[in-house]
Amino acid sequence: MSMYPPGSLEDDVQRRVYEYVERNGAVTPAELARSIEIDDGRAHSKPARSGTYTETVAPAPDELRSSLEALQAEGYLTEVDGKFRVALEATTTGLECEDGVVTIRPAYEEDRAGVVETMRTVAADGTYVVAENVATELERESVLVRANEERSRVCFVAEFEEERGDEATEESNGSEAAESDAEANASGTGGDEDGEIVGWLHLDAPELPSLRHTAEVTVGVEPAFRRQGVGSTLLEYGLEWAAGAGYQKVYQNVPVTNEAAIEFLEDNGWQREGEHEGQYCLDGEFVDEIMLATWP
Repeated sequence: MSMYPPGSLEDDVQRRVYEYVERNGAVTPAELARSIEIDDGRAHSKPARSGTYTETVAPAPDELRSSLEALQAEGYLTEVDGKFRVALEATTTGLECEDGVVTIRPAYEEDRAGVVETMRTVAADGTYVVAENVATELERESVLVRANEERSRVCFVAEFEEERGDEATEESNGSEAAESDAEANASGTGGDEDGEIVGWLHLDAPELPSLRHTAEVTVGVEPAFRRQGVGSTLLEYGLEWAAGAGYQKVYQNVPVTNEAAIEFLEDNGWQREGEHEGQYCLDGEFVDEIMLATWP
């Protein structure tokens, strides 16, 4: 039940490449070539009584290239907009909404600011405590997606693109749109610059053997896009991915005051498992926590 099974990368170059990409989120081949070093395999003498040591060298270009190809073939890494990232086996899905289309897809590193902003917006009323905590954690961490021997964290987003009229559509086929696309690809933004993150689903899972079958979820949608099927589609999308990744139980704990979240999850088949009395102190009052879960 892991995106990164322990001990699965025995090749030294592959392991170092994967670990570097996992720590940095989105990495160009040139950055990898500058940053990856391996032992040269030769012992070098130190001064008397100091023993020997080995030097580190950059892998040969062909060796680095073959390692990247192997990591992609095994499903560990993927290349998007010229940058290597941790791979998430998930397709995109579209949803017609008022005034445009919402696309549900795996999050890119470039989405991080939009994800955090949406979390802050949803948590602004003070009832979605977990979302506020996740937003703070994402601001502190170096990357959005983590997949290592200690934890797995993935994020999916709902990206809204406003419907374009005929005039805008014709213009998009012209030179200005081509220039815009070229700039987007050069900067690695990974999508249409007009897209807006309006929802997210965040899955966090420890790699402890006793808990490896479980994952904690947070999901939210901006108020203006609610009651249009975005939240339910995000939840279904995330749970389908979780089941495919081997997670057997997905859970979320929320304050009893977050009636909208509790109703939403129960309407989507989640079950109450219990409650923690006085788990939160909100606005000076103790508030119970409701534990909900589902088995995808």
